[in-house]
Amino acid sequence: MTDGSGPRLRTTAAPEEQEAEILAAARREFTDVGVRRASMDTVARGAGVSRSTLYRRFPNKDALLAAVGEGISMDTLERLAHAVRDLSPQDAVVEAFVECARMVSSDPLVRRLFLEEPDLTEVLVSRASRGAGAFLEAASAAIAATLRHTGATMPDDDLALVSEHFVRIALSLTQIQSRRFDVADLDSVRDYAIRLLAPLVV
Repeated sequence: MTDGSGPRLRTTAAPEEQEAEILAAARREFTDVGVRRASMDTVARGAGVSRSTLYRRFPNKDALLAAVGEGISMDTLERLAHAVRDLSPQDAVVEAFVECARMVSSDPLVRRLFLEEPDLTEVLVSRASRGAGAFLEAASAAIAATLRHTGATMPDDDLALVSEHFVRIALSLTQIQSRRFDVADLDSVRDYAIRLLAPLVV
């Protein structure tokens, strides 16, 4: 049955399918109008589910944003793993930063979250990872493990500190615009990473 304002309700869909449709609809809505103006009702219609189904799975917009953010994080890790495969630690740092910048430039939702509504990133990070500190720790550990796998030989404590430094720099560069650095200019990002970031890893 449909009310004529959206797709037919997927009442017989498996829970996993419903959730995938909800997250896809949420990404579209967040991208089209931004997180603040996003409507849970529009998400439900776009996913073909009832309001009660949507709110049963995601009780509020923050929870929905956190789930979308978790998907973005997983996609980011996969893309970075592919980008740094078979590279030296220094080259891995460069290509990882370039890939992150490419995502910000090419993905309209990522660009909106980090450049147009950066204050919401804290909500996304906190809800997706149960705290900004937990996100920083998890992201830093993932980077350290990747760099060690590529051949980094520096002590564990130093590698952990440098990895945390990279995460903080990446967040800062995407959230705070600078007249000296354009995150959308991939050549500038590469030059920046080669000159100032790669030498930190040995």
